Amino acid sequence: ADTKSYLYLDPSRMLERAPSMWDPNIGMGTVTHQNIGYIWPIGPYYWLADAIGMPDWVAQRIWLGSILFLAGLGVRFMLKAMGQTGPHVTAATFVYALTPYILTLAARLSVILLPYAGLPWLIGLTVLSLRHKRWREPALFALVVATIGSVNATALILCGIGPVLWIAHEVVITREVRFRDALAAVGRIGVLTIGCSLWWLSGLWAQGQYGIDILRFTETAETVAIASMSLEVMRGLGYWFFYGEDRYGPWIAPSPGYSTAAPLLFATYLIPGLGLLGAAAARFRERAFFLVLLVTGMFLAVGGHPWDNPPPAGAAVKSFLLSDVGLAMRSLPRAAPLVMLAMAVFVGSLIASLSAERTRLARPLTAGVMVLTVLALPPLWRGQLVDSNLDRAEEIPGYWTQAAAALDRRDDGTRVLEVPGSDFASYRWGNIVDPVLPGLMDRPYVARELIPYGSASSADMLAALDHRIQEGTLDPAALAPTARFMGVGDISVRSDLTYERYNTPRPRPLWYLLRTAPDIGRALGFGPGLPNVPRADLPLVDETELQISPALPEPPEVAILPVNDAEKIIRTAPTNSPVIISGNGDGLVDAAAAGLLDGHELVFYSGSFTNDPDGLRKQIGRNGVLVITDTNRREARRWGTVRDNTGITERAGQKPLLVDPKDQRLEIFAAANARPGTTSAALDNQSTVIESRGGVTAQASSYGNPISLTPEDNPANAVDGELGTAWRTGGFSAAKGESIRISYRDPITTDHLRLVQAFG
Repeated sequence: ADTKSYLYLDPSRMLERAPSMWDPNIGMGTVTHQNIGYIWPIGPYYWLADAIGMPDWVAQRIWLGSILFLAGLGVRFMLKAMGQTGPHVTAATFVYALTPYILTLAARLSVILLPYAGLPWLIGLTVLSLRHKRWREPALFALVVATIGSVNATALILCGIGPVLWIAHEVVITREVRFRDALAAVGRIGVLTIGCSLWWLSGLWAQGQYGIDILRFTETAETVAIASMSLEVMRGLGYWFFYGEDRYGPWIAPSPGYSTAAPLLFATYLIPGLGLLGAAAARFRERAFFLVLLVTGMFLAVGGHPWDNPPPAGAAVKSFLLSDVGLAMRSLPRAAPLVMLAMAVFVGSLIASLSAERTRLARPLTAGVMVLTVLALPPLWRGQLVDSNLDRAEEIPGYWTQAAAALDRRDDGTRVLEVPGSDFASYRWGNIVDPVLPGLMDRPYVARELIPYGSASSADMLAALDHRIQEGTLDPAALAPTARFMGVGDISVRSDLTYERYNTPRPRPLWYLLRTAPDIGRALGFGPGLPNVPRADLPLVDETELQISPALPEPPEVAILPVNDAEKIIRTAPTNSPVIISGNGDGLVDAAAAGLLDGHELVFYSGSFTNDPDGLRKQIGRNGVLVITDTNRREARRWGTVRDNTGITERAGQKPLLVDPKDQRLEIFAAANARPGTTSAALDNQSTVIESRGGVTAQASSYGNPISLTPEDNPANAVDGELGTAWRTGGFSAAKGESIRISYRDPITTDHLRLVQAFG
């Protein structure tokens, strides 16, 4: 599982879909920009490999090896353009090509390594563009950008700093290029580069104009900055994902060794140490450029670290990252290739300097550096560049292809809903990250994933349904009506997930619940129906497991549950007798569970009429039914898991003691465009809020843990007079610097406070 699993499942189908700005297979349809980037080069590569019958595992390793090879070849090309030749160039080639930086992306997101591979080529072509004053080199520059930048603009922009610094070096420092000539070269490069990249830039524009603000719901700038320490960046690491883990272990298998193995720590710090020595001792024409490249890359990659108390320059970066524009650039550690390239050149320059008088030293020193770079990258010779935790068999289980074919045959203008939701698609037969079904069928598809996609209201309704499935609180009567509102004709039940990994629902009770729901047709099963047994080291023998009846049957690995009297995706509904729900998707699901909706009605949210009370009265006047719920609560939302996403219900106008960047609320209604902590009267008027009674309120800097939201740890529990409840914080992290503010309606005079530690 690398980059997109659909590149391996069916590259032809993925390439066919890639040009479309509309993706019906994510959320309930969404505007996307990344898919178009697969048109070149990764999509055609895997299509060709598939066409000639190359096994996936071979194709993947050739792809990854080609990236490393071209990165090293780019260093040779760049240094040759600068007039450098000799054994020291080979040393620089190996240091850059085999940097540990590749580990941060090679295993799962290798396509984002393309800007790393292209950086030295871009600098070399910029050197030649300034020298020759012709169109050939700018044209090659444009083709390189179109090849390396189509999937991730952030990594491309950061690597694009290298050519910009070279132009400044030639104009300002060496003064060998006139400003007018440099401006002309920049014009040629710019015109051709934009022209060659319009095809994927259009995707960025469309997503920015019409898509959900996806960056708000992914990793925060703080998460990225926590690990971006200068000492880590110096050896090519420092990207937060490199250090992550879940119940199955590290996300990147070799990562622990880079923090604990003394020989590896020594080797990976020795290389940049040699580079710094070369920067200090060697003298060559381009030395100033590579020094500026090193400092600039280090400054950007470190960014706002340490997040809680950055130095003045880091504070400025932090302020930028907290802005809407800056959020798009939060992955600043991807500037590490600038540092790695400078270090590689300086290691080579040290060899050149030492062998200037004693030429016999050049080859032995170069060979020593080559050996050192290989030793400092054990995954290269241990077979760990492609993580074993992402392995699967070449052919996926046949029951999945059979189920996909059956769902395509049943296509009647409705979509497929797959349950249960999962953080990532980790099956008992392999962890492929992306759900397998969309890559096998052409029918529109929706499933709950970690990030909300589509419109805010559709993502909210999907989350409301799946949240009840995850928590085991779904009223089966709500299933069919909610599916009709979603345009779902068939429900795909995947019972072969590694449910212990992300704590998703247990297959047997979920299967019993779904197949006994009203208005759900006869099930079609696929697979042998073998027991889904957790890994031996994660047995999950807990209270949930112990209360499952042994009489419940094992479900098929994949099953199709038809929705009776389903509604199509594109449909009409009578405008008389509409239903107006005061609430959100939770209220819709609850109303269906109560028998107030069957899924065929015209439904409005009253919040949509916040600024149009006459319109609301008009709908009610059409024999409309107003359903009042306590949903659409004023509450925090996080997206680190597919469960435990919502926080405590807040007071009207409540402001946080500390702003939580992970709190990103779905702005369902146009009048509620405010961020967390807003005092917007419109937001409060259409939301369920709490009234604190009893003369005392409590508010804390945080509660629970930094990943999920746990309302049971409400700060109000500190003053509710019950010893069985408590304000809790510091889960998964230190409770350092946390505070609680207790406010009394009437002044209190006392000479002591009694604090009781949480227990139970």
